Amino acid sequence: MRLELTASGHEVYFLSVNKIAAESTQDKLSARCAFPLLQDTVEEGVWELHNGNKDDFYIYDRDGNLAAYLPNAGESSINLSTEAGYTHVKNSLLAVLEAE
Repeated sequence: MRLELTASGHEVYFLSVNKIAAESTQDKLSARCAFPLLQDTVEEGVWELHNGNKDDFYIYDRDGNLAAYLPNAGESSINLSTEAGYTHVKNSLLAVLEAE
């Protein structure tokens, strides 16, 4: 999706924050990612700060403000393996990009 958006003239960055309890999967997951994978820590508490759940998406604008929150358990699919989920996430990103 990043390459697709970049080819369309949009500057986007993706990253993932691995849950503290999932630290043992960090190496396996980072080998599959083409974007930065960060490890949450007790000191940082990123998941707690965001009240995050597995597979949630947070979209920030260029000023670092949270512009959209797409919960995994939300009404619309965010499963990137499905056409509906992929389209929903992409359209949410485009809405933030075009609002800037």
